[in-house]
Amino acid sequence: MEQYVRPQPKPLTERQVEWMQVRLFQESGPFYHLHTKPLEDGLIFENDEERKVAINLIATTAKEFHVDILAYALMSNHFHFIIQGELVDGLAFFNRLRKRLSNYLSRRGRTGILDMSQVNPDTPPIESLTQFRNEIAYVIRNPYVVQVNVNPLAYPWCSGFLYFNPLLPCLVSKNPEELTYKEKREITRSPNPELDSSFRIRDHMIAPESFVDYQLVERLFPNARRFTWWVFKNVEAQCEVSNRLGERPNLNDDELFITAQQLSKSQFGYDSVRELPLQQRKELAIILKNKWGASNGQVARIARLEQQVVDAFFPMSAKQNRE
Repeated sequence: MEQYVRPQPKPLTERQVEWMQVRLFQESGPFYHLHTKPLEDGLIFENDEERKVAINLIATTAKEFHVDILAYALMSNHFHFIIQGELVDGLAFFNRLRKRLSNYLSRRGRTGILDMSQVNPDTPPIESLTQFRNEIAYVIRNPYVVQVNVNPLAYPWCSGFLYFNPLLPCLVSKNPEELTYKEKREITRSPNPELDSSFRIRDHMIAPESFVDYQLVERLFPNARRFTWWVFKNVEAQCEVSNRLGERPNLNDDELFITAQQLSKSQFGYDSVRELPLQQRKELAIILKNKWGASNGQVARIARLEQQVVDAFFPMSAKQNRE
């Protein structure tokens, strides 16, 4: 008698997977992108000690206001969060975090660093799965666009290292019960140092994987390869997000060079920027500046123009953007 063999189910098609992810996005929302405006003068975080304190305050404040964080990036002069939940809770979390950080920085001699004028009040919801992916990638790639030698998937003050990381379960951490009273005080910066039992502690800091819902983010991207593409290759979408947030698009030289090469072929009919006549290079400079937010120094390098020519083209930004 032949043994019955259960037929294996057919693997899902890409369209079916995408449909399931769209449905998960709709059922899991709403999602919001909360961020501060970059400080024009001064820094929020001057060293890693201050960033550690910020991470601990983020974790404990999010737990206090029942806010789910999906992504974050702490930059020297601003920060970003993608949150899940009602906006009123997110803004309450954000405002409380701002006050706690301000108090901490004031005790270090830096007052007025995070007043309400730095907090962007315009916070529309993230309305589609594509926008969600773009916004997550925008937050994660922030360290990369500031310093091209920084890997955003390994930067310690950004949630990028959490997603699709097979080594994450291997990281050693402690339970709050294993900490001394003094250690808890240092982490919570509170006379009542209670830590949630779900937190994990690593290097005197609440481990990001214990307060960031990175698994939901993974479920809303097709796979690890596409996630990496969204972070490093989807340049035009990143400019759209920066425009929506009222920030200057911030691409590095490598990304602008690839964009310029594509424009040379598609818009001017030449194989490379090197082959463009002077007039077309000037037109390319205008596109790089107005659409892609290139600095004057970048425009000069990418469009192969003299710095004096570029500064004469864009005199208002010559002083700020010259590198």
